[in-house]
Formats: sequence, structure tokens, C-alpha cells
Amino acid sequence: MMRTIGWALCLVFYLFSGMTHARALMDPVADEPEAQAFTLDSIDGGSISLDDYKGKFVLLNFWATWCAPCRKEMPALDRLHKKLNNGNFEVVGIHVGPSLSGVQRFLEQVPVEFTILIDQNMELSNWGVLGLPTTFLVSPEGRLVYRAVGEREWDSAKIVRFLRKVMSSQQQMVQEDVPASAGGIPFLENFKRSLGLEF
Repeated sequence: MMRTIGWALCLVFYLFSGMTHARALMDPVADEPEAQAFTLDSIDGGSISLDDYKGKFVLLNFWATWCAPCRKEMPALDRLHKKLNNGNFEVVGIHVGPSLSGVQRFLEQVPVEFTILIDQNMELSNWGVLGLPTTFLVSPEGRLVYRAVGEREWDSAKIVRFLRKVMSSQQQMVQEDVPASAGGIPFLENFKRSLGLEF
């Protein structure tokens, strides 16, 4: 049954992947909805929730061992993780469906440094994953901001530039939105300085 579902998802991926590649590196998610909370088992036996990554950008990659494009892009995701993992960015792989032993065997052949979680019972089916691989960029506030359906060259110069630009833009917006009184300099003093007044 799981294998049948898997092949169906893979077929959907092949039907739509060409159009996805032609459109954009990642597509913006309309209205930036809040990401559905989850707690899933990791391959090392612990459990991890999305809340554990609050304050960071998270690239959530939905994949499966039976999905050839998923397997192919895994090394590039690992290289991206190593390039951008500076405390503000994490790559997290979510294996769709059971088969912990299959995931472990795959990772022995293609080791990665980023976190791999198992969505054993497909609890995250309402994330809007129409095919595999599907990847979401979650903002530090826990909102879905971008999505990519289909395989990508995640460590390409274009995608690295794109992600760095998104993260720096977000950081800029956060700094502009923080009330001056909360940032250490009282509002009135900051206002005086901006006018060049010292009194």
C-alpha cells in the first residue's frame, strides 16, 4: 500500500517537475501561512518538533527512499546545509512514510550532516505535498514563505544567492520592525540622533 502511494506521488512529481523548473528556484507561498506544528522521530531515536527551530530559517525537504529525484538531490542538500549552517539556517529532511531501516541503509551510502525525521504515519499530509521531493522554506517566525516542488540543485550559486538574499531581507525587516525602546536605545534619543541633535 505504502509503495503504491509512493509511486503515485512520484508520478505526480514527473508530470509537474518540468513546469516547476521553468518557473522559479522556489515559489512564494501565498499569504505566508503558519507552518503546521509537528513532533517527529529522528533516525537516532529522539524526537524533534518544528518549535525547536524557532528563530531560524528551516529548509524542510519532504522525500522518500523510493523517490529517485529525492535520492539524487540529497548530496546537494547536504552541501547547502554546510554552506549556510551558521546558526540561522537549518536543513531538515522529512522521510514520508515508514521504512526506518531503508532510510538508515540509504544514509550509509549517502551520509548527510543535517537532521532526518520520519513521518511514519504521514501525519503531515495536509502540508500540501503533491509530489516528491517537495521543499518548504520556513521563516524564523514559523511561517511558510517559499516552496519548491521537484528536484533542485540546492548548492548551486543561484539558489545559495537566493536564500542568502531572503534571509538578509528578513533580518532587515525584523530590525526595522523592532521598537527602538526594545533595542537598547530609547526612541527619543534615537530620534534626536537621526536629526543630528544632541541635547
